[in-house]
Amino acid sequence: MNESPGSAAHEPQNERRDLLQRICALAAVGVATGGSTIAGCGGGSSGGGVSFVANSGSGTVTTTPSTTPSPPPSPSPSASPPPPAPPPAASPPVPAPALGEHGLSFTRLNIGDPLVVSGMSTRPTGSTLLACVGRGDQASNAIPTDNAGNTFVQLGTAHPYTLYPTSGTALYACVKAQGKTGHSVSVAKPNATDEATLTVVEITGGGLIRDVQWREVLSGLPQTSASVTTTGAALLVAWWWGDGGVDGDKTATPDGGFTVIDSVLAAGALVQCAAAVKQVPAAGTYNVTWTSTPPQGAQLWLVAVQAG
Repeated sequence: MNESPGSAAHEPQNERRDLLQRICALAAVGVATGGSTIAGCGGGSSGGGVSFVANSGSGTVTTTPSTTPSPPPSPSPSASPPPPAPPPAASPPVPAPALGEHGLSFTRLNIGDPLVVSGMSTRPTGSTLLACVGRGDQASNAIPTDNAGNTFVQLGTAHPYTLYPTSGTALYACVKAQGKTGHSVSVAKPNATDEATLTVVEITGGGLIRDVQWREVLSGLPQTSASVTTTGAALLVAWWWGDGGVDGDKTATPDGGFTVIDSVLAAGALVQCAAAVKQVPAAGTYNVTWTSTPPQGAQLWLVAVQAG
């Protein structure tokens, strides 16, 4: 045997030392790469390091795993946006102009009765009052008055009849009038025995006279009024003042959805008249055609009243 006596004894120790160095080198590689797992060396762990125990003749060597960094804190959820502000409260709709109280009064020729429309219960405020008058004696042209302190103004001018130049019609108004229970409107008669007719119409929710038109149509022609134009909902008020003679009763009928509200069409010496209304919901241009008996001419008024 050519080996020295001590060489065999030292070989196991040298092999253990080499083995231990290789294990430590492997451990260092695992720590550096951060992903290796070695089972059976004190239990392995994955992701972030290696932990194991190696036994050697000189003792126990332990490597500790690298500290796994804590995940960053999750961002706190954003604060919920405030609820949207409620929409502003809608203004209450403006009521469309509508027919309120109305009435007619007339006196025959050579009768001295006063000319007054009474007993109305008009709205306390906000209405428009229209008063249309036909007179046998046009020269008086008195302005209506009432018992609620309102002031009437004339719309346009008085218009004489072609057949009766000293007689005629006129229209008056009070916008945004004061009203009351027992409301009365009257017109003075300088000639106490004059034949005269007064009609009064209250338009609730009024306040603005948008348009006023007058036309006289002689007998034999269509009795179509001049046209009024509105910019929105309105109440249309029309008057027919016939020029027929004293014989026989008369008729006067409007078309286009107008409704007669007051009339005096009896035979005799009086100023015959019919008043009619129509409510329209939107802007437009409107007129009215009357049919009357017996054949005759007429003065035709048409007024459009809107909210204002």
